This record gives sequence, structure tokens and C-alpha cells, in this order.
Amino acid sequence: MNELKLNINDTDRTIVERIFEHAYSGPENPAIICDDEIVTYRDLKEMILNAYSCLREKGIEKNDKVLVQSIHNKYCTACYYAVHLLNAVLVPFEKNAPQERVLEIADNTDAKLIISRNDTGRDWCSYDEIAASVYRNEWNGQYPDIDSDCEMVFTTGTTGKSKGVLITHRNMSWYTYAIAKATQMKEGNRFFITTPLNHAGGLRRTHLSLANGCCVIYMDGLMNLKKYFAYIENYRATSLYLPPVAIRVLMNSAKDELMKYQDQIDFVYSSSSPIPAGDCELLREMLPKTRLYNAYEASETPGVSLYDYNTDQILKGCMGKANEGVELAILKEDGNITKDIDISGQICIKSPMNMHGYYKAEEISASVFKDGWFVSSDLGHFDEEGNIYYDGRKGDVINIAGYKIAPTDVEEVALLDVNIRECICVEAENKLGMPVLKLLVVPKNENFDSKALTKLIASKLEPYKVPKLIETIDEVHKTFNGKIDRKYYRK
Repeated sequence: MNELKLNINDTDRTIVERIFEHAYSGPENPAIICDDEIVTYRDLKEMILNAYSCLREKGIEKNDKVLVQSIHNKYCTACYYAVHLLNAVLVPFEKNAPQERVLEIADNTDAKLIISRNDTGRDWCSYDEIAASVYRNEWNGQYPDIDSDCEMVFTTGTTGKSKGVLITHRNMSWYTYAIAKATQMKEGNRFFITTPLNHAGGLRRTHLSLANGCCVIYMDGLMNLKKYFAYIENYRATSLYLPPVAIRVLMNSAKDELMKYQDQIDFVYSSSSPIPAGDCELLREMLPKTRLYNAYEASETPGVSLYDYNTDQILKGCMGKANEGVELAILKEDGNITKDIDISGQICIKSPMNMHGYYKAEEISASVFKDGWFVSSDLGHFDEEGNIYYDGRKGDVINIAGYKIAPTDVEEVALLDVNIRECICVEAENKLGMPVLKLLVVPKNENFDSKALTKLIASKLEPYKVPKLIETIDEVHKTFNGKIDRKYYRK
């Protein structure tokens, strides 16, 4: 496959415009594969226009908020871009969200319409109605304003109340350009996505694929590994979106099966958190010819940096160099911004992909920007090569007797134990009520030995980072998008 012919001028055009262009230049090329069906670009354009007519009849106009239940099928994706085409604002929501929560989101976002499989009791449009809709030739050929808001995604809320992040068409078009360039994306790439489509991970990888005329393959989750590998085989997936938790699932349950596709998989893309060095090493062994990317990005600012850890040396915690159009810096504790090396502080980003702001939260929006920089809650530092490193999250650092400890440091070493499936390091109290480190462990088998684990950690970390308590649990609690939910474990 040849690398994509990228044009920076595409950042001035909306994704739906580019999809329609691909429907003209390559109408029979596959756009979406799901439910064992191949949807071409011609099909997708027709479905978008059909949904456009349906939503227009419902009274949807510019800047209206439209809630869309995120399901891994073609009609959901068509609704996403029909909302874009109407210059309205897409608000995707989790497919299994209870009705009370859906109505709460609708109230908080001033939604004009809810699209879902089941009746929500108000302002509702069913997916059956979308599927049956027919285009009535109302569209005048005008595409949305590139600088208007196109969607609202929600932060995970692991460090506080979930916030609605407003993203513009230009933000997303820049993302599809910058990431395609950074990953050396090829023509005809088939991106396999199993993560929820209401969150940035699945949603933005969909934008990335379709804006560039490639194909997205959908499957709902990794529970059915037999089906997962059948899709890789039958539909010739060439790239995989795998958050770190999904990588661990595959390494624990399907290592040999994944290795069969080392000549087929062009790249693996991960984001949301750093991958433990041991997992990086193992995945390199499994896919030696594959580019293995870990990205630094956030709901508020996608496409920040990228690191290929299938290189000569694995750099622990490295998130790579800034992508095109992005500038990085560090906010020090004294309030000054620096680009000096080896100084840890909050990661700051200047980027054409930075969010518009948080919905109905002007004060909070203003608080996360400083002199044009978006100031994240992530801690990091630079090395002398200009790479950014992830040092943990501001609210996650554990203070034990004056020592500041990133729980990820402990977890990464613990996961070197082959008898552990997953773990989380938390703050607890000993019998005297003194704060100590506690490690919650999900054993992989009956060979797990807490004393051996303590010895392993003590051999690789400073004494103050060795957990005083180790407890086995059935599973580690996670957010809806697969991240460890540290807020759940806080006192």
C-alpha cells in the first residue's frame, strides 16, 4: 500500500465534505464494515443524506444539540455526519446508559433531539426511523462552517465531575491530517475499532479513517475473541486501535493468535495512558514488523504527540514528540511555563486541535488556559531529544510520609509478575491508622505469591515505593472507556 497523499489544505474542510468527495472519487471503496456487511462510500453518502432529511424534518437546525446513542453500526455513523452536515452539534452517549442518565444529559446539554433504539419519552427519534428515511433533495450543497462546534464529548470524570468538551470542525480536520501523517497511514487502511463510539477514542479514529478515504471496521468490545480474529482475517484489518487495557487482554488470552497477523498489521495505535514497559516489550515480540504507537491526547486536545515503541530502545513513559501544528511546554509549580529538560510539571499544549471550551462552564474553561496554552492535569517532562514523558496525573500522586509516588511506577513493576492479570496501587491505612501504599491485585492463576511480588518490587524500586499491603481482588474497577478508575478507590 502507498502512503496517503495528505494536503494541509484539507484542514480547512470539514470531515463530511471530505467523505462526500471520497463518495465521488472512490464510490465503491469500503467505508464501514460491521455486522458482516460492507458499506461503500456511495452507500455512506446516501445514508448520511437520508438521515439529514429525517433530522431536518424533526426541526434540527444550526447549533442544535443532538444526542445520538453510540452503537457499532452504519446508521449510527450516518447520524453522526448528518448532524455535522446540518451544522448542528453531535452529543454521542453510551449505548447502555440508563434512561434517567440519558435525560439528564439531554437537560444539561439543552438537546433538541435524542436518537436511540428505545423510546426515551421525549424529543425522540428511533434508529428504525433513521433506517427507513429517504432523502428529499433538500440539501443546498453548503457544508458546515469549519470553525463552528461539531460535537461535544465528555471527559471521563475520574478526577471530578464529567464535563462536556466542545470540539470544532477545524479541530477534527486538523486531527485527521496530523495523525494520518504521524502514523504514516496508507491508502486503503482498514482500522479495527472495538471501543465505545461515544468517547474520543472510537469517535476520533472513525473521523481519521473516513476523512482520509480509508475504512473503519466495527465490533462491540473484545468479549468475543474468536469473532475479533475472524474480522481481522476476513476483512483484512491493517491497523488496530487498542487502549493499554485491551493490549493486556490480548496478551493474556490470545498471544499466539495475534502473532499470526504480524505480516498483515501495519500499525497498532494506543492512547489514554502509557503502556507498561513489559507490555511494550512483549507486543514488540509478537508484532516485530508492526509500528507500535502510543499517543498522548486528551478529550480536550487530540493528536498531541506520538511514540513508536517498536524501536531499538523502549523509553519508559515516553509519549514521543509533538505532532505537526502542536507546541508543548511544562507549567512549573511557580506558575512559569518552560521547555527546559528534566523539569516535571503540568503538560501544556498549543494546538489547532485544542477544544473550544467546556459547555456552560466559562470559568472552568478559562482556568485551564494560560496565555494561549491548554494546561492539562497530566504531569510530564522533556528529555534532551524533545520527547515528552508522562509522569502521572496531578490528582493521582500519592503522598506517603512526604514522598510523592506515582502509582503507575508501582503498577508497572508489579505487572512484570507473570502471575498477575492487572493491578492498581492506592493509598490505605495500616493498623495504626498511618498512610501506606496498598496494591490491589487480580491474580492470573493460583501461582500468585504476594511475598514473591513484594520481593520483585523491592528489587526494582526505592523502599518507599514498596507497598506495605497487598490484597487480591476479582477485577480492577474501570471507567466506561477502559481506563483504571482511580477516583473509585480514593478515600
